[in-house]
Amino acid sequence: MIELSPYHQIELAPAWEALRDNPPDHDQVIRTISRKMLNDNPLIQGDLVYAGHDTKAEFPLAEEYPVHFRKTYYPGAFHKPPQQEYDHHLQISKILDIPAPIGATPKTFRSCLIPGSPLNKLSPFGVEPLDHNIAVAEEQTTTSLIGLWNLLETLNQQITLLHQAGIAHGDLFFHNAIVPSSPIGVFLIDFELAIEKGKVEEDVWEKARLSDLEELHRTATYIQCGLGKQTSALAQASLSRLPELFDKNASRFQKAIDRHSFL
Repeated sequence: MIELSPYHQIELAPAWEALRDNPPDHDQVIRTISRKMLNDNPLIQGDLVYAGHDTKAEFPLAEEYPVHFRKTYYPGAFHKPPQQEYDHHLQISKILDIPAPIGATPKTFRSCLIPGSPLNKLSPFGVEPLDHNIAVAEEQTTTSLIGLWNLLETLNQQITLLHQAGIAHGDLFFHNAIVPSSPIGVFLIDFELAIEKGKVEEDVWEKARLSDLEELHRTATYIQCGLGKQTSALAQASLSRLPELFDKNASRFQKAIDRHSFL
């Protein structure tokens, strides 16, 4: 087993396990996780790597977590400076108790790999048009809806802590919330677009704050269409935004929630 983060381990295939005793001079790519292209030219690539001697010398945490995520920016890619993402990630890691970033250069960013599924892959919702999610909710088992609701409550607590600390994620969609099977939890990733309240105008901050909550509140509404009205702060916040989130269809969601409610 090899450490991926303070909370996660992975068992390497025998071919890669040999790197533990004979680390490469330079990073060895184990697997390419994501790739953004423009025509035939790479813009951004995310790789699972085994850190080489040069990487370990530059970034001490790479020695502790040699298998980690490396994001590489190529010419033509529009992006914030990786050092800025590193700084935001480091700051947020202290607020949410998530793994600290490993390092950054002008063209790369490194962080611990969180082994799990993005929350959007675990949710049955998000179909179009939006009111079709009412039927999706009513087709789910109570157990699955409760499990998803508990994950949303955890995510809501984390977003609340961030906002109270004066930070908005800036790109908080469910693909940036990773859910590992052990330990069960929610880990936010990708802080490239994070916004600090004291460094922007109030209207910009408020827009970013509400944007962080939009997918969360929509999904909380969908779940209540299957479970009925809940009583937590997340439930109340999502229901208060029905007209804003669903416009002319808000009443359809309210009726579905009332239909399944015992309160």
